[in-house]
Amino acid sequence: MAAKRKPGLPALPPVQAGPILHATPLVERWFWHYWQRLGLPESELALLALTQDRREYQRWTGKRLNFMVLGCYCYVQFAGKVSSSMADRASCKPGQTEGRRASAMVPLPGFSEGSLSRPAVMEGASELARHRHCIFIEPDMQPRSIEVTVAHELIHLADRVRGTPRRHRHHGYDSIAADEAAITGYDLEELRRLLHEESARREQLRRARAPLRYIYVCPNCGKEYPRARRYSRPVSCSLCDKAYNPRYRLLLARELL
Repeated sequence: MAAKRKPGLPALPPVQAGPILHATPLVERWFWHYWQRLGLPESELALLALTQDRREYQRWTGKRLNFMVLGCYCYVQFAGKVSSSMADRASCKPGQTEGRRASAMVPLPGFSEGSLSRPAVMEGASELARHRHCIFIEPDMQPRSIEVTVAHELIHLADRVRGTPRRHRHHGYDSIAADEAAITGYDLEELRRLLHEESARREQLRRARAPLRYIYVCPNCGKEYPRARRYSRPVSCSLCDKAYNPRYRLLLARELL
């Protein structure tokens, strides 16, 4: 791994009477539908900001989104702490760089049974500015994918409000996916199919923009890592060690024409 990169400082969206919704009418419709369906408290609405603009989301959270990400929920504390839960439709990241492990964007909560009508954790007016709920929804998706992505991110927010965060075990196959099916009415196979279709389409768009040009290889296990760009920092094989290990530093094997 290379030297750690300092994350950008978040420029938190302002607190106002209601939520900030920089989104299409379709996204707004599903936002209100699933907010009510999940029984989320009204007191959290003033602390929520939703956008379909990646740059705006980056300004709010200080985190840059991977091109393959279709949706992301981020809990930002006023002190600057950022916890994110990305509905990442990409395959596993090929290598781990120092300060940028796969767990850096920690998947947070999921929907769990029980009422969410209890008061929010922050009750006093002086407490309201201590955190924000930031959500990104990719605009270039089919309508059903937009619906389930909105539901997915609000499921994460629901567990954050309840104080019962869960980590993703496997997108489309874990308990969060089961709760997503329960709240949306889609069966799990349909949710997985939508996820696969959107992932494949995003991958095609990514490769059209940035064709693979470099092949890196692990000197230990021989696994190859195709790349559109050269690594700017030392990277080690994530199969041989989840943390950076210089013994398994990836080597440039060849360049593609």
